[in-house]
Amino acid sequence: MDPTQLVDLDRYPIDQTDGAACQALITACRRDVETQSICTLPGFVRPDALEALQAEAQVLAPTACHMDNMRTPYGWMCNAGFEPDHPRSQVFRNRSGLVLSGEFPTNSSLESFYRWDQLTEFLRQVIGAKTLYNTACPHLSFNIGVEDEDGQFGWHFDTNDGCAISLLIQQPDEGGHFEYTPFIRSNEDENYAVISRVFAGESERVTRPEMAPGTLTVFRGHRSLHRVTPVGRTARPRLIGLFGYDQNPGMVYPESTIRDFTNPSSEPYLGLPA
Repeated sequence: MDPTQLVDLDRYPIDQTDGAACQALITACRRDVETQSICTLPGFVRPDALEALQAEAQVLAPTACHMDNMRTPYGWMCNAGFEPDHPRSQVFRNRSGLVLSGEFPTNSSLESFYRWDQLTEFLRQVIGAKTLYNTACPHLSFNIGVEDEDGQFGWHFDTNDGCAISLLIQQPDEGGHFEYTPFIRSNEDENYAVISRVFAGESERVTRPEMAPGTLTVFRGHRSLHRVTPVGRTARPRLIGLFGYDQNPGMVYPESTIRDFTNPSSEPYLGLPA
């Protein structure tokens, strides 16, 4: 399916990025990312096109690589030497799957959507980057995240300060909700006391945005703690499109990152070694 058939261009005229309506949309999206760390665009994909994407994703879901392990929210840091009750000593369960780029058929609608130049330019302006390119990774450029019954993605921060781009394709019958705490940490203050309250389920800062299938999301997660809550009893998995971009052309993810998904370990991941 052609990208112009997928996106609701009447509501989101991203094919006319220089037009007044699209520039107003970009301004609003950028404001949301800068003030709330997230911008959600409900109904970005038209309902009839969403059905086609769901059918494509459902066929691909059984090919996903699966991981089930415990991971630190601070994966880019060395977390040795902290007290057992400190946030840097906590680990959370990740039980999820990932359909790798190489599993997609050549006529994939989701890949066409990802490689659409107008979408890339729209995102570039929302993020405020000078340049933006599709990544060149044969495994992790565009993917489908899969969380079936008991699937979850525990509390974590993203390892870099860029924006994560996703498209929710299908929601399970129970659970599988995205939750986050905007800008809970900074370079000046890790805010461990408040983060401990989040981990204990005692913080009022946790937000669960309304996110129906067909919603495009731009999220800055390096300073905003976030998770996908456990999926309950369900006849269908949570399916979400995940898209990789970089400000430099030809970017390929490191072998260690690719290995995490193609050959995941069941051992706990505690962060960088001391």
